[in-house]
Amino acid sequence: MSKFDVQIRTSYGWNYYTQSWGEAWIKGYIFGYKHLQDFVGGLYKVIKKNDEDHLRNYLSNIDGHYAIVIKTPKIFFASVDRVRSIPLFLYQSPSNIIVTDQPEKLNCELTNPKTSPGQKDRLMFQMSGYCSGSSTLLNGVKQLQSGEYLKSNETDKLKFSQFYNYIPTNPEFYISKSELKNSLANVTLNILQKIIDSADGRTIVVPLSGGYDSKLVASGFAYLGYKNVKCFSYGQKNNFESLISKKVAKKLGYDWKYIRLTHNIVKKDYYSKLHQSYISFSNTFGSVPVEHEFSAVRLLKKSGWIPKDSLFINGMSGDFLQGSNIPKTLVGNRAELSDENRKEQILEALIDKHYSLWKYLGTSDNRKLVKDSLWNEIEKEVGGLPDNINNDFGLYEFSEFKNRQSKYVITVQRVYEFFGYEWRLPLWDKDYLDYWENIEAKYKINRNLFIEVMHELDWGGVWSMKLPAPYMVPRWISFVRFLMKGLFVFIGREKWKLFDKKFFYYWTEILCKMSIVNYSKVVFDNRGYRNAVSWLSDDYLSKLKTKYDSRKY
Repeated sequence: MSKFDVQIRTSYGWNYYTQSWGEAWIKGYIFGYKHLQDFVGGLYKVIKKNDEDHLRNYLSNIDGHYAIVIKTPKIFFASVDRVRSIPLFLYQSPSNIIVTDQPEKLNCELTNPKTSPGQKDRLMFQMSGYCSGSSTLLNGVKQLQSGEYLKSNETDKLKFSQFYNYIPTNPEFYISKSELKNSLANVTLNILQKIIDSADGRTIVVPLSGGYDSKLVASGFAYLGYKNVKCFSYGQKNNFESLISKKVAKKLGYDWKYIRLTHNIVKKDYYSKLHQSYISFSNTFGSVPVEHEFSAVRLLKKSGWIPKDSLFINGMSGDFLQGSNIPKTLVGNRAELSDENRKEQILEALIDKHYSLWKYLGTSDNRKLVKDSLWNEIEKEVGGLPDNINNDFGLYEFSEFKNRQSKYVITVQRVYEFFGYEWRLPLWDKDYLDYWENIEAKYKINRNLFIEVMHELDWGGVWSMKLPAPYMVPRWISFVRFLMKGLFVFIGREKWKLFDKKFFYYWTEILCKMSIVNYSKVVFDNRGYRNAVSWLSDDYLSKLKTKYDSRKY
């Protein structure tokens, strides 16, 4: 067996255990286990049996979110959960194999963007904000992907295995809509009750926006009778999402707090020493770190409004699982399409939605490179196109789950950990995944089944409330935009969109995320940015180049 070195600090939630049989590192939570040490012992017994089918089934059915490493004289094992909520990384040198949670500590060189595969990894990062597959921007460093584990023993070499993939399909047998509705209500309540039980009386903190998913979480806790919940909202002054959040929290009887963000606050935080420490901790070299809650949680902690042992419970990523991202091109009558056209529709939809941070990068050559990479992953993991054309939407969701959701979106949890808080992910629960993985596509388009169910249940009375329609802040800019928009009546709608994005989006983006770049740079830049993540990714890559010797880049 190769020599293995585990470089994991016992901080930010990691636990280290020594047993008679070896060592273990684990982070996260497992429902049904008050002491993680007991879970570790049970998992070791399963690994020791050397039955891969049993092991994969065991891992797939673990009820919680975690990352774990087990090391004995004869066995080495590491795994992340179904959604990669806590990342792990692997570096293999001629003399040993290193597993770590913080790849920055490896002191590896960056991949060369002028050669393959470094060129592909860098380009896909620029276009999306994350790497695809197991790649990172560090030479020789791989990341464990969602639902993946690695294992080595005395007789077998190091092997990567997949125990779970999210591949939605239409069910083989008819299920009535009423049955689906009842199941959704029961599944959701069971998940939230598990969290209540694990909270054990502690304060639950809900980042409550104006959207559906955080409202689901907050109203579900109220319906189940949990009183110790606090809700907060953040962003520019008087933004409509915070107004909705306040009304919902008041209706549910929960304490509510507003954290005002300004461009100066967010910009100052972004360039602070504290933020540098956060980046050092959260940097995966596989995605740009999620930023939008950093200032809000910092200010929330500073206020002393929440206890130190609070649990943060957000609504990520209910909208994705419920079907909000399924392209309309992948549903409906598609029977006459050839296999090549089916493949092209899936890949075009993925690129248009997730690989378009910069317009100037959307060349035919670049799009082909991304398509080839994504399709290679699809063929490797799920074998290509499904036999049933009506299940093509599942490949789109598989790819988004595997890359954007589990590599970028879910990393907001690092913000909570950095400031010393625990978290739970109800809408990434295994039971929620299992439910939405087997729902007819027609019930997922525009989240129609979910929305219908929640309005019928109307937990806490907040789903039938009349809420304010979206409006723009700061208010003064609405008048200016109105005047300017009138000038484009004869110029064209598309040119107005470009003008609006270049000159006004900077100020109207509710969370002030654009403040990390100077306004003048945005105005004079002609590369065609999509949103704030375009600039975050651009700045992230620029800082990597500055921090590391450019000759190694």
